[in-house]
Amino acid sequence: MIFLFDRFQADDIAFRLTADGVPVSLEPKALRLLLYLIQNRGRLVRKQEILDAVWADAAVTESALTRSIGLLRKTLDDDSREPRFIETVPTAGFRFIARVEVVVSPGPTTAATTTQNPSPPLVPKPAPRRRHLLRLAIIAAVCLTILTVAAWRIAAAYSRPAPIRSLAVLPLDNLSGDPSQEYFADGMTDELTTEIARIPNLRVVSCASVMAHNDLSRPIPEIARQLNVDAIVKGSVVRSGDRIRITAQLIDARSDRYLWAQSFEGPARDVLSLQDSVAQQIATQARLVLAAPSPHPPINPAAHDAYLRGRYFFNKQDIRHSLQSFQQAIAIDPTYAAAYAGYASALDAATTFDIGTPDQLVPRALAAAQRASQLDPQSGEAYTELGSIQTIYLWDWAAAGQNLTRGIELNPSDAIAEFKYATFLDAMDRPGEAVAHMRRALTLDPLSFLMNRRLGVVLYLARDYDAAVVQLNRAAEMEHDPGTVDNYMSLIYEKKGQRDKAVEYDLAALHSVYSRMDAAALRSTFKQRGWQAYWLARSSALLSTPRQPCTPYQLALDDLRTDRLDKAFASFNRALDQHCYAMALLRVDPLLDPVRRDPRYAALLTRLHQ
Repeated sequence: MIFLFDRFQADDIAFRLTADGVPVSLEPKALRLLLYLIQNRGRLVRKQEILDAVWADAAVTESALTRSIGLLRKTLDDDSREPRFIETVPTAGFRFIARVEVVVSPGPTTAATTTQNPSPPLVPKPAPRRRHLLRLAIIAAVCLTILTVAAWRIAAAYSRPAPIRSLAVLPLDNLSGDPSQEYFADGMTDELTTEIARIPNLRVVSCASVMAHNDLSRPIPEIARQLNVDAIVKGSVVRSGDRIRITAQLIDARSDRYLWAQSFEGPARDVLSLQDSVAQQIATQARLVLAAPSPHPPINPAAHDAYLRGRYFFNKQDIRHSLQSFQQAIAIDPTYAAAYAGYASALDAATTFDIGTPDQLVPRALAAAQRASQLDPQSGEAYTELGSIQTIYLWDWAAAGQNLTRGIELNPSDAIAEFKYATFLDAMDRPGEAVAHMRRALTLDPLSFLMNRRLGVVLYLARDYDAAVVQLNRAAEMEHDPGTVDNYMSLIYEKKGQRDKAVEYDLAALHSVYSRMDAAALRSTFKQRGWQAYWLARSSALLSTPRQPCTPYQLALDDLRTDRLDKAFASFNRALDQHCYAMALLRVDPLLDPVRRDPRYAALLTRLHQ
């Protein structure tokens, strides 16, 4: 059989997938999964049925299925929220929903073709009776007059396009002819996006989601539809000597119509003013009001270049080179606020990249963020970073709340600011508000794995376990390593009372971090000796691994599960000593529900200034 759908052709005899006649590279299991879903199109196919059919020769968990679904979505350019091909049925399975044509064993000259969902036959309508002709003619004339007037009024009302409420900035083309200048074009895109995001009442999708779009060469309306925006900004940038030229175009994606195009040129030291000019013009075209920008002092071109390198490396998660570039920018211009803010963000991120401990890095990040806010009181990034450090490290809740809300006010389209404010709200035991702000973060960065995963975590903390499973599965589809959500899936199934699933996901999560840990022995312990024996054995295994700031927290949870409360609270206090970030969520963590009346729990909250 050959299955034709959209621009794709899946051949179960030749076992291949083509797009527009070109073979598509796809893992065998993913292709087998696609064929199985197509063969069962229109029907809900349960997860276990798929595992039995596609992975009959291997023992795997649902994470393998989730990963393959993610690969298929990426290959087919399918959005899990608005699917065209594969519909996810939460907690149940999947359904292939696209229209399919089936070609049965085509010969050299003929092919028998059947089509799913054939069109119904056309039935002619009976003619009206003759005695009603005159009456109908009169009615038709009156209706025609009414419709003509209505059409004129509608045309007048829609002669101007509707206001633009959301947009995305595509990566600026690098016109220098030098591939080594890509960092400059990317950095300018990042800065321009941030500047446009200051326009009130305009939602601007983050650069991360735009860059995550798998084919930016597609038609503008398709890109806009996936990013859920009204308009697209595209353009180019070129640097020649000490001059910079930015060319920008604004396209209404709803009508695929160019609204405005203009070039801006000036000396490199005035680059921020050039970006202001672009934002002002876009605000005008979007029929929104942007306050007149404050005058920007000239910027040192060498410091700005180093800063853009820092941003480029930060977005690539090359934190070491990012830190070096930001430090270079600060050394060139010690009054450069943006470089201090970027340096603070990179130092904060470095704590999760084994570059240093929180005690080594966070005080430096705090000093850099404070310096940035002093140099530029309008730096939203500086206030957001200050609030994040005060939440996770200092537990200064009043200051954290003020700085995080200030960061959102200054950068209303900053998904990271919403993300970090949601963390603060969870720390304050306000999970409902945390969910609302994470949903806002996701609208600003819809294709971000990080944002999708964090919404799943926040739903778990809000005790909405079924919704959390759906969201985490959606996140796993976006990432080639499903182990990045397995730890949270384990926690959810533990709270749902499904211990077999909880252990399987926990073992998968452990293997992704500690590949040498004997997962088979731990699984055998659970099968033979039960739940508590598993966590005792797991604690012993963790003690043999390199210690991390949050290792005591993990040991404390294992002790809670085995009713060793004295050891648990001792480990929680060590985790506080080491500033484990998870301790900030002590009030909302579902795993601590059984001990909330224990005086030792109250003592932990006192240490957290709560």
